[in-house]
Amino acid sequence: MKRITESQLVLPALYLMSKSVNGFVSTSDLISGLTEVLHPTGVDAEILSGRSDTYFSQKVRNLKSHDTFQRDNYATNVPGGFCITSVGKEYLGAHSEALSYLFEEDFNYEDVKTAIESIASSGNRRVLPIEEIVSEGRVVTRNVQTRERSSHLRKIAIEHFTRNNIISCDCCGFNFPKYYGDVYGKDCIEIHHKRPIFQYQGDTFEQLVDSALENLLPVCPNCHRVIHKNHIGSDGIAAFIHDVQQRRIIL
Repeated sequence: MKRITESQLVLPALYLMSKSVNGFVSTSDLISGLTEVLHPTGVDAEILSGRSDTYFSQKVRNLKSHDTFQRDNYATNVPGGFCITSVGKEYLGAHSEALSYLFEEDFNYEDVKTAIESIASSGNRRVLPIEEIVSEGRVVTRNVQTRERSSHLRKIAIEHFTRNNIISCDCCGFNFPKYYGDVYGKDCIEIHHKRPIFQYQGDTFEQLVDSALENLLPVCPNCHRVIHKNHIGSDGIAAFIHDVQQRRIIL
């Protein structure tokens, strides 16, 4: 497992600065904030010999000593921390929604690092918003083409997970229409992302759809909440589903 680089910390750090009062964030708050949204593991989470810092927190501190932000005028080094500049806000610009999506989910550390690279390499181009296609309400659609694409793929996702006219939670098996009836229970299922949308591969829209469907999971709100509350990543989903289904048998 490769350790995170300073360049991979730039966008997440700017994102946290942009959410803070006056664009300022202290070094200690930046360390805790980045730790919370990135969930570092492996060597990055190990404590440095003879220090209280982890490899990850030391990398965050290096953002100041190495003038990482000031080289591109993304943020200024101020006493106790950093303050985002107008240039930094502009650079962050088109990526805010993608970063919000990335940090709200519980993806594993390697996927997050790869996703950040994908976001950064996209320049000012907005990443294809598959999240608004397969889950509702997360991102505001921007134009008619996007709305049509969104509706199309949402329908495909529902059809894909429907068996014999029934779509149930893949974890606990709860079926909304069966409990609430067809009128109230229709389309209440939620979609969990096992991997970030930026890892979906495909040269055509159809290939992208196929890749997306492999990384999605229909779940009820309760199971969805438990998955996120316990930070269950893609490598832990199978075990979680097994445990839940075993409890169903016992109960």
